[in-house]
Amino acid sequence: MVKQNIHNMQQPQLGQKIQAWRKAKGMTQEELVEKCNINVRTIQRIEAGEVMPRSYTVKAILEVLGIDMEDSFSKVPSSVNSLFTPQLKKIFLTSAILGSIYFLISFLEFYWDSNLFFGTTTEIPFYYIPLKIAVGVTLSIFFLGWFKLGETLESGWIRWGSIFLITVNISLITLDIILLGQTLIDYKLFGFVKVLFLGISLIPLSIGLIHQQRQMGVLYLTAGIVGLLTAFCFVSFIFATVGLLFLTLFDLMLIYLLFSNSSQKEPRRIEGVLT
Repeated sequence: MVKQNIHNMQQPQLGQKIQAWRKAKGMTQEELVEKCNINVRTIQRIEAGEVMPRSYTVKAILEVLGIDMEDSFSKVPSSVNSLFTPQLKKIFLTSAILGSIYFLISFLEFYWDSNLFFGTTTEIPFYYIPLKIAVGVTLSIFFLGWFKLGETLESGWIRWGSIFLITVNISLITLDIILLGQTLIDYKLFGFVKVLFLGISLIPLSIGLIHQQRQMGVLYLTAGIVGLLTAFCFVSFIFATVGLLFLTLFDLMLIYLLFSNSSQKEPRRIEGVLT
């Protein structure tokens, strides 16, 4: 067996070593992931040095490859790189900034949408369509940051929950633009439909956040619970107003978490897992 002090390894060195050991065993990536019970995209990103995998993922890979590890991750020195590469941190920072812009301009969007819903105005400002487009773009970039985070954490719930949320919101924004000024449209009914789908769109991502409590901490659990409460309030319609308050808190927590991940300097050790 080859002995290697994994603790002192950083990406891309770790990924290069795993690739070399795999090839030395005559294994393809597909054969390796099948025995490790992980997906092909994960091992591709690890070997390419794009992500720093969690400790149990590395353990599973090295066990299959027959690599003996010193201390078996019982110690985590300060020299170990963060789970997030510098490139990922830049993505998180950009997404968090765009998320902040989305958060601010969404209040103006809500103002005009609520006017249409309650029928308190018949004149829509000239900037309504550009506003909708700006909301769609900033929201998409914001949650693409969460998609990247889901990839890094190997969380399908976060990854595809983010895509689902983007898809629903972009679809509703597109309908807002297409139906604008249509006299036959019942905006109150359309408003209820929007609230229903917005609530549903929050569920997968919120579940993914809850699943990350052990690895990423209690704030992820809290954010997930707030997201589910928001979804419940929207889907029920009766508590939709309360849901807006929860949604505000949910968005702020997601923005904060991305900012936090973009500035993470060292991994934390939680119950034996690198985070």
